[in-house]
Amino acid sequence: MNKVFAILFTLMFVAVAQAQIRVVNYNIAKLQGNQEALKQVLTISSEDDSHGDAIPVSIFLFQEVSQGNETVLHQLLGDAYSMGTYTNQGESGGAQAMFYESTQLIEQVDSHKDIFTGAGRYADRWELRGVGENKGVSLWVYSAHLKASPGSNNKDQRLIGAKAILEDITILPEHANVLVVGDMNFYSKKEPAYEAFVEILTDPLGTEGWKNDAVKHTQSPRKVRKGALIHGGLDDRFDFQFISASLQDGKGLDIIVGSYRAFGNDGNHYDEAINEQGKPFFDNNEELANALHDASDHIPVIADYEIIKNKAETPVVISEEQ
Repeated sequence: MNKVFAILFTLMFVAVAQAQIRVVNYNIAKLQGNQEALKQVLTISSEDDSHGDAIPVSIFLFQEVSQGNETVLHQLLGDAYSMGTYTNQGESGGAQAMFYESTQLIEQVDSHKDIFTGAGRYADRWELRGVGENKGVSLWVYSAHLKASPGSNNKDQRLIGAKAILEDITILPEHANVLVVGDMNFYSKKEPAYEAFVEILTDPLGTEGWKNDAVKHTQSPRKVRKGALIHGGLDDRFDFQFISASLQDGKGLDIIVGSYRAFGNDGNHYDEAINEQGKPFFDNNEELANALHDASDHIPVIADYEIIKNKAETPVVISEEQ
């Protein structure tokens, strides 16, 4: 007689990446660079496949956006992008602006907030929710431009700003996906404000420092001053994306490991112009190097994030007969 000793129904769930979201933050120096060059940088940032797939930028976050610049930026980006709530409190270092790809995301306007970060500057907070295939995704993004220049007083001002942002994060829903980006003006990992950020959030490039790690640097891509564009060569890491633990937990929305980069920086131009002749260019793209040089006195930071959903497989039936 045959007997069924065991029948095991196992419903398996597999984490599957459904879609990707590319985030770019960029100090555009009050649009005092060449706007055609800037448009090239913005376009190529969606075409870049140096660290994975080429995907359209989902979210642009800009620093040093003076009143009226937000309209010009929107024109450069095109109708595919919607502008997030823009506010300007007469900020000494320029305001923050956010644009999102409107087939992927939508802003929750009531969630927008200005956060005073000292020295006449404000960070902005936006909440974005996914639409279409991104439905179910929620992301809180902050953009900041902290006080510039070395010196203890300026470091103290940056710490005030960092603490203001971190305090605001504490009122968000538990396990919220949080991204804090911007021109932080940190000169080293020993900056009190940097230490405050990485106590709560994660620097995707780690906390080993960057003084001798040229590939992390974002300012300045030029050696010759032009108008208000600062020179000096690529020797500072001022621009960052800090992420919450929920953006690296293997579920929901997660950063794609290895995708974070200072766009256009191949690490071979320390203290030089990014388009220095006689040296190789990032991804062999001289056009991009020239555009980055002319567009601003910073280069963008790019990171890609994937939306992970649990996909149920067909039940597996295991049986043993005797």
